[in-house]
Amino acid sequence: MRLHQLFACAAVVLLPLGTLAQTASDSLSATPSSILADTLPEPSVSSTVKLKYAPGGYGPSALLNNGHFGFKVGPSLTSAPIQGVSPSIPKRKMDFHLGVMYRYRFTKFVVQPELLYQVKGGTYQQFQIASTNRTTTENNFNYVSLPIMFGYIPVEGLTLQAGPEFSWALSTPNGPQSSRDLGVALGLHYDFLDMADKFSLNLRYVYGLTKIPETVNSTLQNRALQLSVIYNFYKK
Repeated sequence: MRLHQLFACAAVVLLPLGTLAQTASDSLSATPSSILADTLPEPSVSSTVKLKYAPGGYGPSALLNNGHFGFKVGPSLTSAPIQGVSPSIPKRKMDFHLGVMYRYRFTKFVVQPELLYQVKGGTYQQFQIASTNRTTTENNFNYVSLPIMFGYIPVEGLTLQAGPEFSWALSTPNGPQSSRDLGVALGLHYDFLDMADKFSLNLRYVYGLTKIPETVNSTLQNRALQLSVIYNFYKK
């Protein structure tokens, strides 16, 4: 066999072997991270967003495992019923309350502590001596209150609330004779949606448990019916 024919036969045998060696080298040079990146599924952005909101809802009431602050203000219809013998006749009075709150939701349950300034006490009427006329006395009981409300959400946007309210009286000319007041609060919290989703409405009744001395033979307790408008500081 001639020399050039021998070279041709060697090239025919060696070229396929070189191609196989190059393919194996490229496979070995691939990094494990690139292989894992091709095999692992990409994270779903939509699933992360859905975890933040309750099904079928949005706005401050629908945020799951998240909290936000809010400012609340509104009127209060207050009274202080008397227990015992007293010449005074208790009446209701229109007062006000304002403050801040923090609302945190776990699935269908809510914890909502608040810090409020509010006026309670109602009014009293007394008969004048030797006359059928009455004089009216306003009880301006000024308090700093700490309600701690626990809520349950039966449907999105509506929260049923209950919890204790701890109050400390401020020094005022016609203030209560007891510096502390403990009450039980029950209420409804409603979150608006669409264009007004930054706002909420709260209706609450506070039943005072602390007996405040009025006279030697009588005591009174605070009652308050509150209607609050809330502005929620939360990010959409």
